[in-house]
Amino acid sequence: MARKYSSTSLWAGVGLISVSVYFFLASVSLISPPAQAVVAALLSAVIGFVTLSAGTALIRTYVIARTVEQGEQAK
Repeated sequence: MARKYSSTSLWAGVGLISVSVYFFLASVSLISPPAQAVVAALLSAVIGFVTLSAGTALIRTYVIARTVEQGEQAK
């Protein structure tokens, strides 16, 4: 039986999580004393949280799909 689900969602989720880490670090650097761009730092933190949520949802979907696929193969 061929695999129904590719690992694209897994790698896209990992990529989104790495992008969220970048935005979190950018948020910290924007709030530091030389820049003090509070609005930009808050916006960067929000973008980081949204991409983190999307990345974890993609990884969760991949894990659920793999579990269901393995359950079907066992029958």
